[in-house]
Amino acid sequence: MEEEHKVDVKQALRVFDRATREGRKEADGWHYQGLTVSTDFDGYTVFINSAKVRLTVFFHNKFAVDYSSHKDLQDFIRLLASLDQS
Repeated sequence: MEEEHKVDVKQALRVFDRATREGRKEADGWHYQGLTVSTDFDGYTVFINSAKVRLTVFFHNKFAVDYSSHKDLQDFIRLLASLDQS
């Protein structure tokens, strides 16, 4: 699934930071513009989830992305890009 290589980890982390500053904190993380973001207990692993895509960013910017369709992933990548720009 080569689409995964289009995920810009630095961009995703900027969006994560913004979501933690501007989003609404709830029990499962911060909710911001259709995303839910959270970290593991030590803060080294970051989770960025939309309704259909789950991005996990590990230490040293390694990542895994779970999705059902290429369209879902493309929509997620577009959402990250737009939130990073605005």
